[in-house]
Amino acid sequence: MLQGLAVSVRLSRYTCNPIVIVYECMRQPATISNDPLRSYPGLIAAYGFLPNLFRVQSALPGVIEAEQQLIEAVVVRPGRLSRTEKEAILNSVATVRGSDYCRALFGHSLAAVPDRNTVLSDFSLKLAKHGLWVSGRDIGELREAAFDDTAILEAVATTAVAVMLCTLADGLRPPLDTDLRSPGSYEPPKIPEPLDWPEGAGPHLGSSSGSASDSHAYSVLREQFGFVPNLYRLQSAVPELVEAELGLLESVLFHEDGLNRVQKEYVLLAISAANLNTYCATLHGQVLNIRGIPPEECDRIVEDHHHSGISGTDRVLLDETRKLASLPVRSSQRFETERLRTQGFTELQIVEAVVVSGLANFLNTVQAGVGATPDFPPRRVFGPKDLYPFSGKSRPTSDVIVPDDPDAALVARVQQGDIDVFEQLVRRHSRRVFGALAGLVGNIEDARDATQEVFLKAFENIGRFQGRSKFSTWLTSIAINTGTELLRQRKPSESLAEMEDDEGFRPRQVQKWEDNPEQMCSASQVNDLVREAVLRLPEKYRVAVLLRDINQLSTEEAAAALELSIPALKARVLRGRLMLRESLAPHFIRQDKTDA
Repeated sequence: MLQGLAVSVRLSRYTCNPIVIVYECMRQPATISNDPLRSYPGLIAAYGFLPNLFRVQSALPGVIEAEQQLIEAVVVRPGRLSRTEKEAILNSVATVRGSDYCRALFGHSLAAVPDRNTVLSDFSLKLAKHGLWVSGRDIGELREAAFDDTAILEAVATTAVAVMLCTLADGLRPPLDTDLRSPGSYEPPKIPEPLDWPEGAGPHLGSSSGSASDSHAYSVLREQFGFVPNLYRLQSAVPELVEAELGLLESVLFHEDGLNRVQKEYVLLAISAANLNTYCATLHGQVLNIRGIPPEECDRIVEDHHHSGISGTDRVLLDETRKLASLPVRSSQRFETERLRTQGFTELQIVEAVVVSGLANFLNTVQAGVGATPDFPPRRVFGPKDLYPFSGKSRPTSDVIVPDDPDAALVARVQQGDIDVFEQLVRRHSRRVFGALAGLVGNIEDARDATQEVFLKAFENIGRFQGRSKFSTWLTSIAINTGTELLRQRKPSESLAEMEDDEGFRPRQVQKWEDNPEQMCSASQVNDLVREAVLRLPEKYRVAVLLRDINQLSTEEAAAALELSIPALKARVLRGRLMLRESLAPHFIRQDKTDA
């Protein structure tokens, strides 16, 4: 099994313990070379050869190395669960997902027939097939069976790795290796169909505070996302796992070898929506927003990408990758590489599309297992009704009325290549953008820098502006996102999106103000008082009041910029005004005289 593998271990020392042999081999640094037998010692140590599942990804050697390191961190590294328990999970998941290739591959690596832990196996099978229904009750049953949170996390990660590898096998369809035996017929495990949608949100596991906040992984995540997503915080008890997942993100998502980053985020968003995963759809929608894709466009991709404004080739890309979603679907369609080729996708891009799909299913599975709650209030929360979408013909409705946009002609000229015209757009809107940012971040210098960043983002992404809203609304949305990210870098920031606004505020100063406050204070004093009071408002109310009352946006424009419904925007403005009145009340309340 290990013949030809150059590792500095003495095999005779470990002949009775093949697990140690594999672990020691995988601890050696992987080096990429032209000879695959010397490139990935960990994979060869595990299987005795480099499986075709990885060979078909040879155009992306960095990805293969990242997959090897993930397998090492999850399956091979000694932990709370034994190697036998992990191998049993891999085999069970391959069986429940009907992947013949992975059944053969995982079965080949088994040193012996594993003992089946019923509680652990049942949990992994449910997570692999019905991850949406995993709840705190399932985690409680594992705890009652003496599995601690670290062991549960290992079970979740092992299940996710198995789901990812099955996705790769489904999309790349590697031929069965000559070293593998055909898995033969099998009886699918009987998994009870969930009856009720799970009640209550996560998280199911507790995060470990420790020194993770200063880790390399957290630094890179902050750089890429602007914050550390809850999905990774809940895995901090096993730092090696987070580092391995970061390696996968760096090789698959952050590098643009074939597909660009926006296309990859489209795939992650579309598959998360197909899997009805609220958390991941929210996260990747936010990433696209930061990269200049309007929230409304992300909503259309979530609901039906055929009605979105993305290119025709990208629609075909999502058509095919959605077929690899891990949630069982009624359709038996298979991923069609030839259809992507006819659209001009290269072989490298096609392999990358499958790999990104595998990453999406991996992240969705981990999230379902650890119960990570959204980092931002979701624009779309999936529920039971989404499992059985209406399949009939929709009733015709009147065309959506697009508001007249005074900037439309200038935007069209910029999109056609007349980039000098963009300066006119900057002059038109710089005051409004600067005002919004100054009120949001509370610092003039930061607001100036952020204003330049907003117009740079707008210029870089103006080709994607579809005109479904006014240009000024789109620009304001970019400004809000930019200012929010700046605040988040200073300290944890509350979201500006729609959420429950009952924070316990009740106005107390309800006395009548003087009819003319300026009789009590000069105009300059009034301006200073109001400005200071606005800056003291909680962030989400401050922005709503600034957009409506200071920048004079219409209710519809302000709601669109903040990604709120109109009733929610009105409620937020009202609450902000009440808070502002409360703050200013001591200066303007009529002081009634009383008898001594």
